[in-house]
Amino acid sequence: MGIVGIAQWGGIAGACVLFLSSVVGAIWWLAKRDLENRIGKMEADCAKKLATAETRAAKAETSAARAEADFDRRLLVELRGRLPSSRETFSRGQVLQQEIETELRYVMQGLGATESSVLVRDPDQGSEYLYFLAAHGPAAPRLRRALVGPDSLAGKVLRQGKPLIVENPYKNPDFSAVIDTKTEHVTRAMITIPLCVGSAVVGVAQFLNKENGNGFDGEDERRLIAETASIGLKVSEFVRDTDNYVQVGLYAIHSPADAAILFCDLSSSSSLFKVLHESGAVTCINDYLSQVTDIVLSVGGSIDTYLGDGAMFRFVDTVLPNAELGSIAVRSAAEAALKATAAFGRIKQSWLDSRWEAQHVFSRMGIAYGPFRETLMGPERYRERVVLGASVHRAAQICDVAPRDRSVILVDRNSANFLRPDWKLSDFASSPSLGVFELMHPMTQR
Repeated sequence: MGIVGIAQWGGIAGACVLFLSSVVGAIWWLAKRDLENRIGKMEADCAKKLATAETRAAKAETSAARAEADFDRRLLVELRGRLPSSRETFSRGQVLQQEIETELRYVMQGLGATESSVLVRDPDQGSEYLYFLAAHGPAAPRLRRALVGPDSLAGKVLRQGKPLIVENPYKNPDFSAVIDTKTEHVTRAMITIPLCVGSAVVGVAQFLNKENGNGFDGEDERRLIAETASIGLKVSEFVRDTDNYVQVGLYAIHSPADAAILFCDLSSSSSLFKVLHESGAVTCINDYLSQVTDIVLSVGGSIDTYLGDGAMFRFVDTVLPNAELGSIAVRSAAEAALKATAAFGRIKQSWLDSRWEAQHVFSRMGIAYGPFRETLMGPERYRERVVLGASVHRAAQICDVAPRDRSVILVDRNSANFLRPDWKLSDFASSPSLGVFELMHPMTQR
């Protein structure tokens, strides 16, 4: 092919790349605009409902009207508390959840029910439990993150895909009073509607206790099947992506690998506040944590959180040829702990050289290896990403039981198995069955 041909093909390829880039950009822009439009619609709807609630509260003359206005006000207080502080912090999952809750509330009010909810499957493979995606009523705030068993009435409707009316739930063998007990609520009547999209059942909607005290009937069932159809479409969109569960705090994605978790803290750090002014004590603690952090980062660890005079660090497995899974993470954590303990010794000596009464301050460290999860915790508006799991709990526990009269590094049994025989370990406490060992030093220089 000649130079001219190459140039022509190069121009065609460049045009194709430019065209594809434009298509990708357009798709991204449309998706972003769609999300922004839905957020704007939701905010406008909230503002409209607030104005309506205020008007009702001001004009309410009958007890029924006043109760309805008060209900609107309580709902809006809850919604306001869950809205992010800025538009940029909205997620697709949050927008879908708010839209589902808004439609559910309108259906509930039209039906004359006092409580309602939408339940969806736990996204974990093999799990048959259900989560409350949306809920209205006095008990709604206490239903967040509650799990409903697969043998419940909701689970039965989800499996069979058929509506179910229960006039006296407490006499039904499939009814579980656990949720009622937890929320201090009494269910007198219930209707459960499957949320279907095509032949797939994507969730269920439940309505409880009519305001007039009557039960639910066939007419209510037919009405709800029609009125919950649009809710089903939004639920289908929600459950399609596990990230939506994560964004609203209903689920934590399994970590792709296990990790070595390292906790550190200073024992008797309060004595620093007694012999130094507050800013001086804070400077000492910051000096310790800064040096520990620098060491952790230098050997491949990461910072999870600072906890007063301590911190939590994470060493995730790195898969290398001829390396046992877990050995790299644990050995890196052990190396960081030894270096950090030595660094603290130098820091403490500088305190003592300055004639500060820091004799009783020591560094304690705990290392545990195992699975972990990252999840969002806290109220919707102030959620933060945190790390949970057996390894986190174990490392914190080990650090807490460490002696307070000397600097020490303790490791759990899983970590010890990766460190032997290259590192010197000794049983900690009187019973080796506790599975805690004290890390001394590597047997050979590496």
